[in-house]
Amino acid sequence: MKQTEKATVTDEKLVALLQCMEVVGGKWKPILLYCISGGKNRFNMLHKHVQGITKQMLSKQLKELEKSGLIERKVYAEVPPRVVYSLTAKGQSLSPVLQAMQRWGQKKPKQVIHASKKKNQQLPLFG
Repeated sequence: MKQTEKATVTDEKLVALLQCMEVVGGKWKPILLYCISGGKNRFNMLHKHVQGITKQMLSKQLKELEKSGLIERKVYAEVPPRVVYSLTAKGQSLSPVLQAMQRWGQKKPKQVIHASKKKNQQLPLFG
């Protein structure tokens, strides 16, 4: 297969999984959905709670989640303006999935944390 050709997926279950991953996949979206469902629903609250995310990336991810219909952004006409994020019905339908991911992560947190620490370490140039 040439590099420019895309593989065609015919397995319906795999197609459904790929569609889901297009909407909620990535490093930050599941974490943001979980935080918003737990009451962390303002931009600065999310930025403080989700360690490692930049304000630019947080803004981008929130816009993508809003565009996909998983969260709703409500702006209050106050000075200064107040913006609150909440899960839509479509976003709430992902709660069991997010909770299952959270439970799975609790079973082996040391391995997950260890793997992420290794990823960020710089490799030595000489043995």
